[in-house]
Amino acid sequence: MKTILLVTEQFDPTADHLIQVLRRRGCPVLRWNLDRYPQESTLTYRASARGFDGSIATEGRIVPLDLIGSVWYRAWHCSGFPASLKPEELEFAAREAESAINSLPLVSDWHWINEPRRHRDAAWKPAQLAVARRLNLAIPRTVITNDPRAVTAFRDECGGSIIFKALSQTLDLEPGKAAFTGIVTDEMLSSLGLIRHTPGIFQELVLKDYEIRLTVVADKMFAAKILSQQHERTKLDWRIAPHDVTYEPIDLPADICDKVSAFMAETGLIYSCIDFIVTPEGRHVFLESNPRGQYLWIEHYTGMPITEAIADALMATSS
Repeated sequence: MKTILLVTEQFDPTADHLIQVLRRRGCPVLRWNLDRYPQESTLTYRASARGFDGSIATEGRIVPLDLIGSVWYRAWHCSGFPASLKPEELEFAAREAESAINSLPLVSDWHWINEPRRHRDAAWKPAQLAVARRLNLAIPRTVITNDPRAVTAFRDECGGSIIFKALSQTLDLEPGKAAFTGIVTDEMLSSLGLIRHTPGIFQELVLKDYEIRLTVVADKMFAAKILSQQHERTKLDWRIAPHDVTYEPIDLPADICDKVSAFMAETGLIYSCIDFIVTPEGRHVFLESNPRGQYLWIEHYTGMPITEAIADALMATSS
């Protein structure tokens, strides 16, 4: 069996758990923490008239690229640079390091979960909504803009009830600073001019019976019912207190499964976490897809074997 590469960071409990599962199965695993690259690990390419090869060296191990069969791709920004670098030096070093990393899919025949270019493209929320609509998944009425007048008109169109979400979620925010979903109030409208500097997502407020977190791994789907409406604090965004809500395994309607399969195929994803609202009438409303979504706490609360499914998918293409 070829080596399974985990591209991650030093603090990643999900990767820790997956490594334990893979090693228990007897799989060779290489963990590459990009927050220690390039200072404490190396990526080397060798090209000549005789051929092309390379290797990754980290934590005392050197693994040739041709001995790697599959990749669990959880991190893509390297940050292992000396603190002494000046800002312009850091910018150059980061660009050079990421150029080396971004070449890996082009010079290897590895099986990626997910392939980096498809991963990046599939993370854009406007594109997700376009694909979901094309596949006849229900979506909220949405305006994505930096035009305050468009937001005001949209709020009137929705009867005064709309929410705001960020287009992206940076990983560098301080604890407690995550950009959660919020109601667009009259007070927010008074400072709406700020969106001229940074566009955002504005959506109609969809009534909820409950929510669903769907984790897709290859051809397997693990759906968790989220009883977010039981607590006032989590009614709008359960991510504010994810350990205070109840999770239950749930079966999805067959037509939703078919549409999700089509969504994964069109976006080129093997793995993603997809969020739905289920309305009081039972309608499943697609919110977003996160190709790097976390799942370990869902596995803990529901007992669904998500890590085992990821190990299955990685091993299937590394033998």
